[in-house]
Amino acid sequence: MSGRDVIIALARRMAGKGAGLRADITKGALLEIAEIVLAVSGPYVLKMLVDTLSAGGSDPLHLISLVSLFVVAWAVGSVTSMWRMVYSSRVIDGLTRQLATAAIQSRLPEAASVRDGDSGRMLGLIERLPYSLQVVVDGVIWRALPLLLQLLGSLAIIAGLIPFHYVAILGLVLGGFVAVTWFGAVRHEQNAGAANAVTGAVSHMIGDVLRNARRVILNGALKVEIAGINAQFNAKRHANEQMMWSLMTMSVFQYGVVGLGLLLLLTMGGLDVVSQRMTVGEFVLLQAYAFRLALPLSGLGFTLSQAAISLANIGDVFDLSVPTTEPASDPLTVKSPASIALRNVSFQYGPDLPGVHGITADIVPGSFVVIVGANGSGKSTLAQLLAGILEASEGSVLINGREMNTVARADRHRHVLYVPQFIGLFNRTLGANAMYPPSMQSQSDIGELLRGWRFYEADREINFGAPVGEHGERLSGGQIQKLELARLTGVRVPAVILDESTSALDPTSEVEITESLRRAYGTRTTLIMITHEQRLAEAADEVLFMSGGKLIAKGSHNELFLENSGYALLWNNQD
Repeated sequence: MSGRDVIIALARRMAGKGAGLRADITKGALLEIAEIVLAVSGPYVLKMLVDTLSAGGSDPLHLISLVSLFVVAWAVGSVTSMWRMVYSSRVIDGLTRQLATAAIQSRLPEAASVRDGDSGRMLGLIERLPYSLQVVVDGVIWRALPLLLQLLGSLAIIAGLIPFHYVAILGLVLGGFVAVTWFGAVRHEQNAGAANAVTGAVSHMIGDVLRNARRVILNGALKVEIAGINAQFNAKRHANEQMMWSLMTMSVFQYGVVGLGLLLLLTMGGLDVVSQRMTVGEFVLLQAYAFRLALPLSGLGFTLSQAAISLANIGDVFDLSVPTTEPASDPLTVKSPASIALRNVSFQYGPDLPGVHGITADIVPGSFVVIVGANGSGKSTLAQLLAGILEASEGSVLINGREMNTVARADRHRHVLYVPQFIGLFNRTLGANAMYPPSMQSQSDIGELLRGWRFYEADREINFGAPVGEHGERLSGGQIQKLELARLTGVRVPAVILDESTSALDPTSEVEITESLRRAYGTRTTLIMITHEQRLAEAADEVLFMSGGKLIAKGSHNELFLENSGYALLWNNQD
């Protein structure tokens, strides 16, 4: 989005009924109007005071009244300005909440895809959003119209009291300032966009390193990562230098136009006072208004130039919050167990990268199906295609007769619930993770399951209030998988896929927990499992044997063991 488009979009969102910001905007606008009135009237009161003194007026009450009016206009104007910021802060907080939640809601389903996830960039954009909105909303949108009204009011008063050519010169100065700012902002916006992109790259890399701190340290790669971060910071420095040079160039021309205008105005005014064509009070009025207008203009120019990178950041968040072209949301959960059909399904991660090819199979509703094969055979890719995490490049995946790619990403869990091998817990308590949706059990029920599954050693109580750490680092891999499977026991969903979700368990626990899940799901749920445990293959209703990205054979364990040498070799190699 261009800077202009961002400002228009923000203004519409602020004024929209659903935003809930109209009351705060109205109160802030009233305070802004009061500030404008006081700002415009202050110099006029000062002129009256100077003229009274120049005329030799000596009425103390009259002098005190004028001085009091001037001081009150100055003081109250400052107070209303700060008061107005309370409401602008509420508006900024409201916009931050709306834009951040809209971006997360729009992109999180896509970010869950192993190919498209880019949480570091999104996090960086959202972290910078409040400051960006502060600059743009409070510094540009909120100040632009009040400043224009202040300018018009000041010019109207000047035109009624001093010769018109002074008003014309002020008008030319303002026009020149606007022109310089416009042309400078166009160039500056390009540099600011580049700087914003590099800033995002820095946030992404640092976040990636922090999330993988253990991998970095245990592999002795700290120096390598620090070198990479330094390289990103150097790129950021270069981009910021380019942005600041464009800012400096624009500022030179802005202050040049305003400075030349003030020089001309005050020189002409001084000469008119000497020749008695202008009173001292009128000269003070001209000087007060000129500086009162020049200072906000200079500040606005700086704000506009600084706003370029903020506009780029807000534009990126707006782009994230635009819904992707997806099917409409499906609010209904299918009640019956999933009948799954794969028709000539293929998927490729990229050129010369592995995938799956030409898979056709039917999975009976309510059955227990095991997918087996050597590492890299395409098992997890197939599981993710079944769950709709990946979308087939060819062929189709049908759940109860409906193509999975016609279901919105955020609703696919209603049809197929996918449980990965590496389960990242929230950095919350054990209980919060145990009861996370779509868990349907009570905490006591989950506790009973975990005790039966030997979550801790004997006689140790399960403390659901204990924090589990980032990604569940305070738990073992087996404990994380037990917690996740206990959470999902008995969930009402047409199909559940366990993508090596029991890989960290010992063989006995893996079989026991799988049997417990089968009893809980019954025939209401189609259970699909990737495993390397032969006893589970023996217990399955059907086994899908994968090799080289292809479905080589399917049937019962005994059938495949007798009829397919590759399948038999898979298990014989484990002995």
